Amino acid sequence: MQRRVWAQLTLVVILLTACSALASAAPDTFSIQVQATGTVYVPPTKAQMWIGAKTDGITAEETLTNSNQVMQNIIEIVGEFTSPELVRTSEFNMYQKERWDEVSQQSIPEGFTLRHVFEVQILDLANVAPFLDQVTQAGANIIYGLQYGVQDNRTPREEAYKRAMDEAWWKANLLADANGTGNLVLESVEESYYYGSTFDAEGASMSEGQIDSFMPGQLQISVTLQATFRADLAE
Repeated sequence: MQRRVWAQLTLVVILLTACSALASAAPDTFSIQVQATGTVYVPPTKAQMWIGAKTDGITAEETLTNSNQVMQNIIEIVGEFTSPELVRTSEFNMYQKERWDEVSQQSIPEGFTLRHVFEVQILDLANVAPFLDQVTQAGANIIYGLQYGVQDNRTPREEAYKRAMDEAWWKANLLADANGTGNLVLESVEESYYYGSTFDAEGASMSEGQIDSFMPGQLQISVTLQATFRADLAE
């Protein structure tokens, strides 16, 4: 009989200990995860494009000579509008042309073609249109990829990160307040994505006299973050 009583008391102690452990293990905090975006607008400070010429010839030597004559004129004009370190060869490709002969049912060589293209950056945006006019007159027949950007995007990106983080705290505080608590601790944050070189015509700050078909509005630079916060449960 005494042993049964001790066994029952032991069982009660075990149950009370287990309940106490469960109670202490119960979480007294909860997590809040938000997505936030920071966006800044900056005027472009450089134009980038690809300029070159496609030349033909009967022989490889003739084709190369023809290309050199045209490209020398283009190089001289490029040198008037930008610095050597802002120019690099993007493409230099010679290939043999062929035509299909119906009589012999085979391809017949028909001379050579050479494509010589430079990637060019111009820092004075007002010179973009005059530059294109002059290189076209000099024989450039390959012109593509005109795009605008900024020389150093670290400063606007830094501001975009700050704005994204401010929005993350604002959102987390709203959610915490809605749950009756305001004690927030940032647990983790990671970049979801970053994008730049997006034009926003409404953000343009240029006067009407400065705007032409080669000048865009401002560049939009955005950063999106995923942030996780820890908050106390409301009592």
